[in-house]
Amino acid sequence: MTTTAVALISGGLDGLLAARIVQSQGIEVVGLHVRIPVYPHTARAFRGAAALGIPLAARAIRDDYIDLLRAPKQGFGRGANPCLDCRAYMLRLAKELMEEIGAAFLITGEVLGQRPFAQRRRDLLIVAHMAGLQDRVLRPLSAKRLPPTVMEQQGLVDRSRLYDLAGRSRRPLRALAEIYGLRFVPEAAGGCALTEKLVAPRVWDLVDHDSSAGVWDLRLLTVGRHFRIDKETKLVLGRNALENNALRRLFEAAPREKKSLRLVPKNFRGPEGLLIGSTDEIALAKAIALLCRYAKKDLPGRLQFDVVFQQPSLNNTVTINRDPRSWPDVRPL
Repeated sequence: MTTTAVALISGGLDGLLAARIVQSQGIEVVGLHVRIPVYPHTARAFRGAAALGIPLAARAIRDDYIDLLRAPKQGFGRGANPCLDCRAYMLRLAKELMEEIGAAFLITGEVLGQRPFAQRRRDLLIVAHMAGLQDRVLRPLSAKRLPPTVMEQQGLVDRSRLYDLAGRSRRPLRALAEIYGLRFVPEAAGGCALTEKLVAPRVWDLVDHDSSAGVWDLRLLTVGRHFRIDKETKLVLGRNALENNALRRLFEAAPREKKSLRLVPKNFRGPEGLLIGSTDEIALAKAIALLCRYAKKDLPGRLQFDVVFQQPSLNNTVTINRDPRSWPDVRPL
């Protein structure tokens, strides 16, 4: 009977190599990609799985992911990144898939010491324990530097054919990719947006002001300029045409319980805005003023906006007189 294992495939080289190493021992591998808005590498994950010839399941995080940002059990890294809790969350999703398909163990591409906050020896053991997978997580790239797993002790996996990599260098990984004949070797990509200094203040603002925040709000964090207008209201302005389009799509996909409206310049060039929370006249006036502040310089004397309401779907046109003295001095988050 063929042994089956689930491999976490993020889209990077590490996970693909780990899956290939185990695959080379005659074990059937099924990939799992966890979709997280702050780490958008799904296309690379599917391309990598196709190059390995393995099926890939994609699971999106749920709204309960925000609980990790409110109070992570293992704390944060340098930004708003709850790396250990996030990793345990992904492993729990992997455990669900393992139970569904009857997989014997989980494969990850973690390399000991590659990331200072999430891949120390102690951290790897903690994450597996948090996910309820104590001896069922195999890390082929660093296995010889870690205690033998049950799979190795029982002979399901040949430990002598695993590796002892450590540290941050990618040279050994590239060398292994050549040895194993990987047809797709992804370049190093940007990491998780939660580690960025620009995004962290937005995370703190979100968890402080919105008790109902979910995945939709997480997607919004990486788009545009964010402004806190009052305790109940936030404004997001697009910085270019791509972000204006992204805000439009997010507005259309907003949960029904999420009060929001769009501000679209009608007779001048400028950013589009997404107002979330209270949409009363005072909040709307502040949002319009902030939008004007970031518009192009060639503004007409009277400014017109299309105001698009989510529920019901209505379009209103608002006209205001240009008055820079009334534009509020609110800094982006």
